[in-house]
Amino acid sequence: MIVIKAGGSAITDKSQPYTMRIEVMQAVANQLKDATEPVILAHGVGSFGHPLAKKYHITRGFDQTETNRLGFLYTHYWVDELSQRFIKILLDANIPVGRIHATSIFVTEKRRIVAFFEEPLRRYLDLGIIPVLHGDGPTDRSQGFCVLSADQTVVYLARHFGATRVIFGIDVDGILQEGQTVPHLKYQDLTRWQKIIADNKDASGGLPMKLKEIEALAGSGIPVHLINLTRPGTLAATLQGEAVGTIITD
Repeated sequence: MIVIKAGGSAITDKSQPYTMRIEVMQAVANQLKDATEPVILAHGVGSFGHPLAKKYHITRGFDQTETNRLGFLYTHYWVDELSQRFIKILLDANIPVGRIHATSIFVTEKRRIVAFFEEPLRRYLDLGIIPVLHGDGPTDRSQGFCVLSADQTVVYLARHFGATRVIFGIDVDGILQEGQTVPHLKYQDLTRWQKIIADNKDASGGLPMKLKEIEALAGSGIPVHLINLTRPGTLAATLQGEAVGTIITD
């Protein structure tokens, strides 16, 4: 099984609210045809979710105000809208996909997954359907609700199902240092690289937090690929076993 995450920075224009990069979504759909084993697909929410989550302070949880509660639900609406549009593009390319709501299968506590009802997702896989999840806002035992990133979801599912590999599609050519792609990293080096990347203006600002989530796969034997999803053919090449972007291993 391969777990793939299509990053919000790749499939949306983060500088323009509610703006999809349709050409990137279509490219993902066309390249998924090269997958030779079962796939779980998750995607970020980019300009459909992040501005609203920030505006309504969703990360902090329920603050007992109606503005916060309605903001949480508006955020749900817009990230669902993005996912539906992406799924339509995938279906139009004859990719058998079906949405699985993270809010229906995960419960968090202090913004970390603590409960997972796997049967709906597993049954989709048994039917040959690619489950599609996205960054979401599940109920949280300690603060009412929270933001659950697709990064955390992908890492959790990869470990739970024993994925053969994980592919993170972002909008830069992997981990960059002085403008050049770093082709290979070890899990044990990720803490140090989080600081290096934070200081590297060539890199996407979300990469340090992404690496922090990826650290949870240390010792699993699961390699992680960080590729530029906006570059034509990179996903297909990775699915076919080519070394693209940055690869993280034990």
